[in-house]
Amino acid sequence: MGDQATNALVATALGLVLAVLLLIPTAAVQYRLDGRLGPRDLAVLVGAAVYAFAIWTYTLLPLPAEGSYACLGAQTRLFGTIGEIRVPSGGGPLALLRDPAVLQVVLNVLLFVPFGWFVRVVTRRGVVVATVAGAAVSLLVELTQRTGVWGLYDCAYRLFDVDDLLVNTLGATLGSLLSLLVVRRRRGATVMPTTVTLGRRLVAAVCDVVFVGLSGAAAVLAWRGVELYVRDVPVDPGVQAALQWGVPLGAQALLVLTRGVTVGELTADLRTRARRPRLLLPGRLVKLVTGVGSLGLLAVPPYGVAVLPAWLVVSLVVAWRSRGHRGLANALGGLDLEIDQDQRLRRGGAAAPAGRDA
Repeated sequence: MGDQATNALVATALGLVLAVLLLIPTAAVQYRLDGRLGPRDLAVLVGAAVYAFAIWTYTLLPLPAEGSYACLGAQTRLFGTIGEIRVPSGGGPLALLRDPAVLQVVLNVLLFVPFGWFVRVVTRRGVVVATVAGAAVSLLVELTQRTGVWGLYDCAYRLFDVDDLLVNTLGATLGSLLSLLVVRRRRGATVMPTTVTLGRRLVAAVCDVVFVGLSGAAAVLAWRGVELYVRDVPVDPGVQAALQWGVPLGAQALLVLTRGVTVGELTADLRTRARRPRLLLPGRLVKLVTGVGSLGLLAVPPYGVAVLPAWLVVSLVVAWRSRGHRGLANALGGLDLEIDQDQRLRRGGAAAPAGRDA
């Protein structure tokens, strides 16, 4: 497998990991901004994450082994590389495209065209912001190359070229201009949905699972770092398991008992309302035990592995068929699930006709 194919696989794998890490904040912002998180939004999230690592892999990888690289200098003369391009006599345009100097310029422009597009789609900013941001990211890349990945290597194994700053910035500008052809501008106030759809409910459930996994992993990594590198003692598997499940489920329990929602439901801008107000706290306790608390079954093998699939299937079916897609835990707890209209009004959002959501 060639270097470019390997770089593409690395960028895709790391980009998918980054997309998972950014799912919760992205969903939270999107639901409060537009009231929906659709397939297009998820595609933009994954695409932007993969593209971010593609810049890194294309400009820095493969990392050479010690002693296997030559120290390169810097091309600091403006138009020093671009000025070497010459139209070959009798070769025509195709011969020009085979020129390595031309290919380098074209590829550097194309590398930053998606950057300008993502700036408009993600940040909703125009050409000026895309141009400045493209120049800044390009400068960061070139300085990383010039300093040997900020001192990781004794010298630069990639050439610093001031012309790359120009063509990369040009690519970001062109990407922003081209995005005008496909990115629709907002017209008037955003019309917000008022009903909970199955898609919104499933996003909340996925965010809950992601939160439990990521926060548990973060707690374990932090604890292992202290035990191994600060205290210099072996890790205790029992303490590790307690942290892995106790930290995220403890955070979920606090949120459910105090606000009636999980991290995922809060991310999706949802709230719960007790059909019997006097049973509010017992209902929240039932929700905790039958909802995110059930994820604790994973910590009790082999029962968790056997029970969890059935629990997931039942939860999905109830979320699909229950009133307002409130799900199994809310139904058992006597809680109705709805969009948090009070928070929306405080943010100045406009409501949509009943039934609109995505």
